[in-house]
Amino acid sequence: RTLADTAGLDATQVVADLNAAHARGETMAGVNLEEGTVESTDIVDLLNTKASAFTLAVDAALTVLRVDQIIMSKQAGAGGPPS
Repeated sequence: RTLADTAGLDATQVVADLNAAHARGETMAGVNLEEGTVESTDIVDLLNTKASAFTLAVDAALTVLRVDQIIMSKQAGAGGPPS
């Protein structure tokens, strides 16, 4: 839907056409954004690729949070003992 909107297509019509194609058993149907049509494609987006990207993104966010926690804990104790 978002891709069709961004391409300037009628997103509701594109999604309806794509659902209809899939219901007819055309499992490789996709959207040609240049022509605005639903047609058979040879493009496959693997779930493994998306899962790997998601895992790496979560790992990166956790690393940032850990570093931030270390920095914050050092700042809290940075004053040292009072003189």
